[in-house]
Amino acid sequence: MPLFCALALLFSLLFNASVAAEPPPSWAQAATVPEVSDITHAAPSERLSQALAGQWRGALHYRDYSSDKAVTLPTTVSIEDGLRFAFTYDDGPGKTVRSSEQWSFDGVALNPGKASEPLQVSLYRGNENGDLILVALGSGVENGQAVELRLVVLRRGDTLTISRSSRLPEQEWLLRHVYRLTARR
Repeated sequence: MPLFCALALLFSLLFNASVAAEPPPSWAQAATVPEVSDITHAAPSERLSQALAGQWRGALHYRDYSSDKAVTLPTTVSIEDGLRFAFTYDDGPGKTVRSSEQWSFDGVALNPGKASEPLQVSLYRGNENGDLILVALGSGVENGQAVELRLVVLRRGDTLTISRSSRLPEQEWLLRHVYRLTARR
C-alpha cells in the first residue's frame, strides 16, 4: 500500500473524513513520511520499542467523560526499552500527576496496558529511521458500556502522536485522547 494511501486511511479513520483516490496535492507530498517497508515480521516488539524509546514532551488532549469538555494537560513521557511508559502530567499549580503503563506487542496484537483485551494490529509500517505508523483495533469498556477501540501511533522524526478513539456500536468514532509529543534533547 503506498504511503499516501496509508496516511489517507489513517486521517479518514481519525476524522471520519472521506478520502478521494486521487494523487495528493504537492503540499501533501512534502509532508508525507518517506516510503516505508512492512515491518510486521521483523522483531516487532523490539522495533516498536526502539522507535518509541526516549524522553518526550508535549500535551495530552482529552475529552472529560463527566463534563464532555476538552482538556489539555502539559505532559512529559519517558518510554524505555520494553515499552514501559512513565507519564507526568501538570494538572495545575502545585498538582503533578504520575502514571505508568507497560505495553506488549507481538506484531499481531498490541496490549496498551489498560485495554480489557489486546487490540488487533490492522496496520504496522516503519522505516530504518524510526518513523512508523501503527493502527490497532479492538474492544473495551468506557463508562460501563462496551465500545470498539482504535489506537493509532504515529512517529515521524522528533514527533510522536498517540491517539485513542472509541465508539458505541453503530455510532461515529469519538476521539477520546491524543498525546502530541516532541522528542526532548
